[in-house]
Amino acid sequence: MRVVYSIGSRLAGGGIGNTAYHAARGIWRAGHLTRLFCLGYEPNDIPAHLIQWFWFPSRRCLRLPVHTYWRWKDASFDRRAARRLPEAFDVFHGWNSHCLASLPRAKERGALTFIERGSAHAAAQARLLEDEHARFGLRPPQAVRRLVERCVAEYEAADFVHVPSSFCRQSFAEAGVAERKLLVSPYGVDLSRFAPRPEPEGFTVLFVGEIGLRKGVLDLLEAWARLRLTDSRLVLLGGVEPAIASRVEALRRRCTFETPGFGHDMPAAYAGASVLVLPAIEDGFPLAVLEAMASGRPVVVSENTGSKDAVEDGVHGFVVPIRSPDSIADRLQWLHDHPAERAAMGAAARLRAEQFPWERHGADLVAIYESVLR
Repeated sequence: MRVVYSIGSRLAGGGIGNTAYHAARGIWRAGHLTRLFCLGYEPNDIPAHLIQWFWFPSRRCLRLPVHTYWRWKDASFDRRAARRLPEAFDVFHGWNSHCLASLPRAKERGALTFIERGSAHAAAQARLLEDEHARFGLRPPQAVRRLVERCVAEYEAADFVHVPSSFCRQSFAEAGVAERKLLVSPYGVDLSRFAPRPEPEGFTVLFVGEIGLRKGVLDLLEAWARLRLTDSRLVLLGGVEPAIASRVEALRRRCTFETPGFGHDMPAAYAGASVLVLPAIEDGFPLAVLEAMASGRPVVVSENTGSKDAVEDGVHGFVVPIRSPDSIADRLQWLHDHPAERAAMGAAARLRAEQFPWERHGADLVAIYESVLR
């Protein structure tokens, strides 16, 4: 079996680049990786002769709005990858919005084609975010429509769509995508890098990700403002979405929280926390959830956070409704008031995370390819 894997991002460079690296590594270790296309890569153990990488200028250089930049970058990467596909291979696996031109070329060569979608169906995601912008009186980005159209065209062109969670799968089924096209296997975690450490003094709530509407940060901040816990901290690790920067700053008048930005030692960040909270409006399978659980910390996630598949409510943490500061505040108050139970949840979370090593994800993909090629 010969597999071509395509990701229009920096391989092993954070975010989806890390997810793609672990997937491609699993395919390579099984002996099936023929070619890997990417936009540059960090040093890793996949042999360099298998990697074909392209350059694209940064958004800072081009000075484009973020969604316009993504559209140009994705299309440019896709055109170059499509021209360099091998003559013969069996499976093409490309990330959503990165392979509209590559899909028909791969089919011409007789390959089965897979789309990797790490989030909800693009149209469902767009609707949720439009509603969230309206909820806070903000205008949604206009360029999103073209991105959705490209994503949906790829769903229609591909033989299969691979997603990491039941939340994602449901969004595709509700959009009318045939069940036979939908394949699910969860992402993973580096269990050696993220390991339990003693919990710190006091009570520290940690958020990891973009400090923006999609991740439900304003609901977390509203909950925090209502709680007024003593000897407690809220730490938001990530960049602030410009659209809500003024609202985030305004909330500092009601409560105290820290926004130290990017570039942190993540194992140390989880070790310094009592609980991770991610009340996303939409997130397919945020890796931070399994990372926190592997670090022995309970989690509070929303029902629209795909990683909830790994969380049993009341055992490894809590699952709360979206857009519900009251629910977030209630769960955080309980975790603050019950340190022994919180520690037990953290221990249970570690055991649960051990079921999701990255090696499992790579093996799942190979098994999926083999099953559909039979």
